[in-house]
Amino acid sequence: MTDGSLLCIGNLTIDDLVVDGTTTTALGGDALFAALAARRVLTDVRMLAPVGTDLPAPLLQAVAGTGIRIEATRPRDGATIRNRITYAADGSRVWDLLSGEDAFDTMSVYPEDVAAEALDVDGVLVSAMSLRSQLALGPWLREQTAHDHTVVYLDLQEDYVLGNERALLDLLPTCDVFLPSEVEAVALAGTADLTLAAARFRDAGADVVVIKTAERGCVVPTSRGTVVVPTVAVEPVDSTGAGDAFCGAFAAAHVAGADPEDASRHGAEAARVAISGHGVAPLLAEHGITTSFVAAGGQR
Repeated sequence: MTDGSLLCIGNLTIDDLVVDGTTTTALGGDALFAALAARRVLTDVRMLAPVGTDLPAPLLQAVAGTGIRIEATRPRDGATIRNRITYAADGSRVWDLLSGEDAFDTMSVYPEDVAAEALDVDGVLVSAMSLRSQLALGPWLREQTAHDHTVVYLDLQEDYVLGNERALLDLLPTCDVFLPSEVEAVALAGTADLTLAAARFRDAGADVVVIKTAERGCVVPTSRGTVVVPTVAVEPVDSTGAGDAFCGAFAAAHVAGADPEDASRHGAEAARVAISGHGVAPLLAEHGITTSFVAAGGQR
């Protein structure tokens, strides 16, 4: 572990994982994937994600047992975001948001959720949430962190990029490091040339741009030119959370002093771990926590 501190902001979910007809219910969400991956690098990792009234306390206690500090948000009256992910024999999956888009927005983070002391960190990673929440949170967060040079990392949700390109490009000056997926980058920049896309994002206001390209690794523009950081070839079990894990480990390494290229290697390694099993289980297993320990509903 190295020095530095990182706050991971995003969603926390209850996920029903359906594999070979058996359903296992466990914690998930981009904030959790990112925070667990960040803990591979940093000692001081914090997570801020709204939870509903139905989330059993032992589940958050399990997360705290990994060393992640849980920051409080405004109380929510409704249920925690719930997903059903059904896996086919060929490794493909069908993702159903059981809670609905309104609930997803309700359980996303807004400025009034973030206490001043939660921002006493070296870096803040903003993971994909509802579009409305990210557009509200970005400018506010930049204003709150600009005076102490806190590094802000931004990840998006590909589902809302098309049709909102202008608003999202206007969001880029609120971050220091932009971490889009290839799908998001192509849609947002209007080009499949990732080097050109990264240049457009830097022109729009992001100081550092790293474009995730799934199993091909990531594209990292540097002063020496564009570098492709590859991944270790593995047979993926489940790609859920791979991008979130990449962002968490990248931000943690970058906060600790790594350059973007080296930080991307940390991100790629965390993503490799994330895809080696279903859901968040592989990252939890690194802390000695098994899926059954965090199950809300057990196996049925």
